[in-house]
Amino acid sequence: MPFVTKNPSYYFAALSDESATESLHIGLFLGGTISNEKRQDLITLARLIRQSSRSIRCLWLRFKDGDESLLSAFRAFGEELAAVDTAAATGAEKGAGIQSLVFEGRVNTDVISCLSDFLFIENNNDLRGIQFRRTDVDITTFTLLRPFFTQSNDTLKVIDMSSNPNVGDECIDELLGALLDGETKIETLNITENNLDGEDDDSRRISGDCVASIASYVSQSEL
Repeated sequence: MPFVTKNPSYYFAALSDESATESLHIGLFLGGTISNEKRQDLITLARLIRQSSRSIRCLWLRFKDGDESLLSAFRAFGEELAAVDTAAATGAEKGAGIQSLVFEGRVNTDVISCLSDFLFIENNNDLRGIQFRRTDVDITTFTLLRPFFTQSNDTLKVIDMSSNPNVGDECIDELLGALLDGETKIETLNITENNLDGEDDDSRRISGDCVASIASYVSQSEL
């Protein structure tokens, strides 16, 4: 299991170390009620991420159930992550140097929307992979993310949608259509049903027609 912490300030020293050059893994565990102090720590963490000369190998976000204070604090985190320092802004606006983004747990469209400003930055050329692990994302999520997947992106190479109970044909068709429209050249695409043992549950299933759509996408991909 990856290391995650409830304390954003755990990473402050590492991100502020100008002499260090190796990339960092940042893991956050978010849930419950977020205090004003922790909200400010999240904003500070986002500012340090985008200002640091160190790249972020992976930003791993694990969520549990929370109240409105969690969404509000995470939205502030996302807005700060997408901000640009006036003094440093030269040319196109650019967010943090995050190479991989992982969402895990009680993540739905409302949570994903908090990072939309960061994801929709034009020429966001650091992000190489995005992963949804056992989340609550559904068709509304992929409709929201269509501009992200449609924009031509030379660096995004990995998309992982494994084991998400609400991901079915509609989500996959929306994703594949967006990728084809944007001509993003994915190298690794993981699509796995949530329930692989065949037992009855409420998970969405992938139909034979959708499997054919996946095969058609693969056949059209240069990679």
